[in-house]
Amino acid sequence: MFTFLTPLFLWAAVAAMIPLVLHLIQSRRSVRVPFSTIRFLKLADSHSSRRIKMEHFILWLLRTLLILLLVMAFAMPILRTTGLASFLSRANRDVAIVLDTSSSMHYVMGRETVWDQAIEDAVSVIEGLADQDRVCIFLAGREVTPLIEQLSGDRESAVRRLKQLRPGFTGSRIEPALIAANDALKEEPRRREREIHIISDNQALPWERFEQWKTDLLAEHTTLFVSLLGVPNPENTAPLTVTIDPPIIMADRPVSVNVRLTGSGTAHDTIITLIVDEKEIGRRAISRSGNGVSDATFTIPPLGPGVHAARVETPMDNLPPDDAFYFLLRTRDQLPTLCVGSEEATLFLRLAFEANSGAGSGIAVKRIAPDALVDESLDDYACLFLCNALPLPGQEVMQVERYVRSGGLLVIWPGSTARPADYAAWRCLPGLPTAISDVPIAARTRILRWRQPQHPLLSALRQGVGTPVVAIRRQLSWDELADDTETLVSAGAEDAFLLARPFGQGRVLCLSISADRSWSDFPLSPYYLPLAHQIVQFAAGMGRFSHYHWITDSLALTDPLPEATLDSALRDPAGAPLSLRSAILDGVTALQAEDLDLPGIYTLSTPAQPTPQPALAINMPRQESDLTPIDPADVRARLAVDDVQVATDPATLLRLIEEHRIGKTFGEALLWLALVVALAEVVYGNALARGVPKLSEALHIDATGKVKG
Repeated sequence: MFTFLTPLFLWAAVAAMIPLVLHLIQSRRSVRVPFSTIRFLKLADSHSSRRIKMEHFILWLLRTLLILLLVMAFAMPILRTTGLASFLSRANRDVAIVLDTSSSMHYVMGRETVWDQAIEDAVSVIEGLADQDRVCIFLAGREVTPLIEQLSGDRESAVRRLKQLRPGFTGSRIEPALIAANDALKEEPRRREREIHIISDNQALPWERFEQWKTDLLAEHTTLFVSLLGVPNPENTAPLTVTIDPPIIMADRPVSVNVRLTGSGTAHDTIITLIVDEKEIGRRAISRSGNGVSDATFTIPPLGPGVHAARVETPMDNLPPDDAFYFLLRTRDQLPTLCVGSEEATLFLRLAFEANSGAGSGIAVKRIAPDALVDESLDDYACLFLCNALPLPGQEVMQVERYVRSGGLLVIWPGSTARPADYAAWRCLPGLPTAISDVPIAARTRILRWRQPQHPLLSALRQGVGTPVVAIRRQLSWDELADDTETLVSAGAEDAFLLARPFGQGRVLCLSISADRSWSDFPLSPYYLPLAHQIVQFAAGMGRFSHYHWITDSLALTDPLPEATLDSALRDPAGAPLSLRSAILDGVTALQAEDLDLPGIYTLSTPAQPTPQPALAINMPRQESDLTPIDPADVRARLAVDDVQVATDPATLLRLIEEHRIGKTFGEALLWLALVVALAEVVYGNALARGVPKLSEALHIDATGKVKG
């Protein structure tokens, strides 16, 4: 249906009467020629008159058409596209808005952020709705969050709730939010016009995974509007990862911190700063190569025992949330180690730890009898040794396995008190032993072979000068090992000497000989002491303490904060308290923290320690630092829908919405057509002016006065 944006110009159509009036009042001038006979003149005059009238009629049509085209062009005719209902009245519309809430929406553009612009666009969409129109809103963050789940006509409430929103610090998932919005539109059975508005920045990341969206899912009579806001070539620099070396930080020893930077945009130089306990440790100038990565290394002077809050940061840029990377440094003055077994079974192991106690090894060993294990808090220890301590009651077996699953290191030295059947109750072993066998005298001398020399447990050990040889009199043997078991050291070519298996977040090491001299002379070899120390060092850095975590909805505190209880107060970087609740994980009651969605250092206070202490370092996901823009053509290809309108700025979006809601304007096309008609009128009029013949030439009158034709 045609209508006009500026119908007042239609009054100018009266001017189309001017050419007609001029043609009607024009009088022809007659020339009288005295001839003896005018019969042939009258015949020629009749033919000439008909031709002239036709030529003037065509000229009049051209001039009239030119005036009408100009009038129509200024009146801005439009073709409504809202369906058959528009012939009778304006079509009612259901509108769904999908709003990107990812951290990249914090990007600063002059005096406003992309988020500010996105909210402005969403509000303009809602304010453009009529009384009978309805709207629903879905937030595309890490998960889909319905702000207004069902279609509603309450526009004021929708605008108010939109303006209260803030962007998050995680990624976004456009596809599931689009599916949720489309499903909300499908719930309306009546035939109405439908629109889905996807408002995001131009980051390519949220569009990379479109696995469930299909073209046939789109509700009938639905148009997709996509707003890709932001600058065409965003630039950003951010710390990507932080690596601590060594992972076990002992008090009064320096530590190295390696920082890797990433970003988007053109290459440029920047500065990165390391801050520990709010004191600047150092600065490094670094050159970032375009979208590549760069590294910087800092050395932190010795720190006292305890947990220290640290961060590396770059100068503030257009995306402030990722300018800092937060982490914790936990320094120890000792590594508590628990040995379970008799005095005789643990003797050589305790001597190995005590031998270097004066050299600053930091290992503090405690021995208990196997029957006292049930009363011990295993979370206090970096490593647990079972030295001829089997068999254990089922309750203690579960206690030890929980310790390993939560990140502990269990080392089993077999002994004569346990038979192979006593290992059957364990689920964490590298394999179930099948026999304890005495080795013949001729085969007792074995060469130890490092099967995994690059393993963190063995990389610091060197076989040294000579060949590591041990005499084995009795050994534990396995016929079949678990799929994830590694043989780190073998005795000879085939027999396993040291096995390792991951279990949960921890590991289990199992040796084929006892910790004392009853099965071998290994305790007297030069490798016994360094291996024992390396096991404890490996255990301490294995992962029971995490330097940082990523933003999450919930986090089990069993590993990072075993000291936390329901009476503890965990606060986010802004000082707001967080909810703590108990949950059953793997059959064990554990404490969980909720809504860790703000980057920074979280603090914990307990009844025993009321002063808040650094507890957790939370960072936003670093893939969000990649602001590589997406091509609008790629958006259309991923949506795979014909009726997709893509805008890269608010003005374009408003124009596309206006054209869709009201219609397609033809003013410009009419102006071009008017130009063509004007040129035709000029050419045709000039041709007529040049082509009118003289009367004597037209009639071919000869000198005698006779007409020849």
